[in-house]
Amino acid sequence: MKMLCGMVLGSVLTLAALPTMAQEDVRAEGDWTHAATGMVFPERLGNAMRTRVHAYDAEQQDVSAGYTLRRNGDLGFVTLYVYPAPPERDCAANFADIERNVAQAYADVKLVEHDRWPSPSGSVPDSAYHARFTMTGTLDGKEQALTSESYLFCPAGGAWLVAARASWARNSDLQQAFVDLLKGLAWPAKLDTPPSEK
Repeated sequence: MKMLCGMVLGSVLTLAALPTMAQEDVRAEGDWTHAATGMVFPERLGNAMRTRVHAYDAEQQDVSAGYTLRRNGDLGFVTLYVYPAPPERDCAANFADIERNVAQAYADVKLVEHDRWPSPSGSVPDSAYHARFTMTGTLDGKEQALTSESYLFCPAGGAWLVAARASWARNSDLQQAFVDLLKGLAWPAKLDTPPSEK
């Protein structure tokens, strides 16, 4: 499983320190479907345009889809991930890894918010983990002050994880556009079901 650690490289948001085997961009024209879950990553969703689909394993179970996000002249980058859940690790521990990796990636990173967000479609409140950071990084080829969002949802059944990372210039406000992108996707039930109570 990849370890997410926010990096903005050129015009694509790359967010992982990844295993070296079997990684490749997937040739995707039009909407692309994650076969194992039925998750569809559309080529276009409102003002968001898909930039790439990337597979981290040969079976294309561990995948990400990158999107550019434009609203009112502001530009942001979003990467959505669907990947198999690591065995015997709870959602809080997985999200702690994400936060730790972001914190280690930037010299001036600051955690400004840590809270719970709804499931990806917005249908189940307070069921996902969310954090907001500020830092200095490269966005669209330019070093600048950034806002960065991390999100993790662990559906019931424990087989899959849904993660998202987003970044935009700190003087922009694309948080609602990010939320709208998550809600606008057609999430299959197995990726939007409330986590099981332990």
